[in-house]
Amino acid sequence: MINTMNPYAEIRKVPLDYNGMQSSAYSVQYLKEDKWSEVGVVSNKYMLLPNSEVKQAADQVASEVNHDFEPDKTFFDGKRFIYSFKSTQEFDNISTGDDLAFGMQFWNSYDGSKSFGFSMFLYRLICSNGMMSKKFFNNLRFKHEPNSENWQESLDNVVQSINGTVQQGYNGNGMIGSFVHLLGKLSKLNVTTDILGDIRHKNAGMLSKVPVGTWGPIVDRFTDPNSPNDKTGWGLVNSATDILWHKEKPTMASYNQNAEIMDGLCHYVA
Repeated sequence: MINTMNPYAEIRKVPLDYNGMQSSAYSVQYLKEDKWSEVGVVSNKYMLLPNSEVKQAADQVASEVNHDFEPDKTFFDGKRFIYSFKSTQEFDNISTGDDLAFGMQFWNSYDGSKSFGFSMFLYRLICSNGMMSKKFFNNLRFKHEPNSENWQESLDNVVQSINGTVQQGYNGNGMIGSFVHLLGKLSKLNVTTDILGDIRHKNAGMLSKVPVGTWGPIVDRFTDPNSPNDKTGWGLVNSATDILWHKEKPTMASYNQNAEIMDGLCHYVA
């Protein structure tokens, strides 16, 4: 079960060999129920970090930035780890009482699929839905590990990046200002059947790549007469994030599809 795995269990990197000859590849093994299980094969140079050290670094950043963040969600599927923070301080709104706040994520992997790094995103405070984007938020990779002499420099760079992004949000400029502006345009877009078809199949580009198994439940939620979401582009945003952000058993695809849908909808009204 994905959600019962301990993200902070012991890991190790073991050299591989073939017929007594050592390979340049290493097996990454995770301790589960007193047994070592392989979760990936990486090069000797791969910066393998325990998730516990990533969490420690994230907590330090959260304590040093000029904004209040609190831990929110932890994701771990045995290979990839995401640790999310939420701010309860609104910096803008879509309408009165519908406030936006910042979130930030730190990620890591044991199989080399996701480098140690971080990104920011937005929360809709009224329902705690997370809205991700690859277009409007930069993804930053850590170049150093905690035991290196340049580690504090890496942390300082992340703190400065977060402070700059937050300041953009309060000033309403830069990529964050553009993101919020497009969310406002979506809130004024009346989504008819024809527009819903265009969003899916024509102008939004990336939305045509969202699997039917994901898109179907989103549209079902959106068109439900009992849904609290209105029939605007903003309502469609929240139908998507209601489902993808609050999954009982999330996957990496849940996070990636969240960003694809957000960027696609913003592209539609740009």
